[in-house]
Amino acid sequence: MKLIVTSQDWKLVEALHSSELCRSYEDAFRRATGLALFFRLAHTDQIDLVDKRDEQNSFCKELNPCSDRVCTECQKAHDGLRAKQGGNEHACRGFCLARMIVTTVPVCCGGTTIGWLWTGRVFIEERSKHSWRNMVSFLKETGRCQDEIQSLQKLWEATPEITDKKYKSVVVLLEAFAKQLSKAANRLIIESRPQEPDSVTKARRYIRENLGDRLTLEEVATHAGLSPHHFCKVFRRAVGVNLIDFINRSRVEHARQMLLKADARVSEVAFEVGYRSLSQFNRSFRTVTGESPTEYRRRILKPDARHSA
Repeated sequence: MKLIVTSQDWKLVEALHSSELCRSYEDAFRRATGLALFFRLAHTDQIDLVDKRDEQNSFCKELNPCSDRVCTECQKAHDGLRAKQGGNEHACRGFCLARMIVTTVPVCCGGTTIGWLWTGRVFIEERSKHSWRNMVSFLKETGRCQDEIQSLQKLWEATPEITDKKYKSVVVLLEAFAKQLSKAANRLIIESRPQEPDSVTKARRYIRENLGDRLTLEEVATHAGLSPHHFCKVFRRAVGVNLIDFINRSRVEHARQMLLKADARVSEVAFEVGYRSLSQFNRSFRTVTGESPTEYRRRILKPDARHSA
């Protein structure tokens, strides 16, 4: 699984994070599990690790009392998991210095990891006193006085414990949500957004109504009421992708719906959504979704699919 960071990824993660789907799931996840859930851009330096809401583990927060970011040791643990992921689409779990468990699940779009769902910072089963002794050594090395260490110990001991079986169930929920976000990613790119320029809204509408036709920059810009040069700047700034990429994504999204009909030929779908060759359609579809049209339909329809290219 590729891991890249572009302005498109940035806008996409922002759109996903502010979507009703993400907000409602985060709230339900916290209420059901008692665990915090964070959504981070693939490149960890580009987004705050914690919302403005006070959702940090109290022990972790006290390690960084002057910051609204996750503590340095939590960040190291998370970064280590990202490196360990190695292209795996499933959850990866490990432990921070304080022996709290942390888990990351990649959120992907078109075969690219655009962000990570992250949870944990609890103890699994019974914590070990040996773990706290190791933590004391670390705290002394970083210049903490005895009073601070005692205060931190109380917070460390107050951190919740859950069974390994329950935690595994939590991770299953997280993996299912990551797949939902991945499916929603492309749709969010092509949907209109509040407060976007009127010219961009007009362009979106014109493209949607003429997907099966040959669409040119000059033609779309004219319907948006801007010069081609100015339109390119305005459109990319508002949407996060250039016009060609947006048209391809719109065509692929429409094709995904059409491919749900088991009797529709892949070649017919390709031409109906505006592609002039099957190879071009296959290439664009794989770029956006991470799989071919045939693979997509076989996965969705499973044994009921009866089709030919």
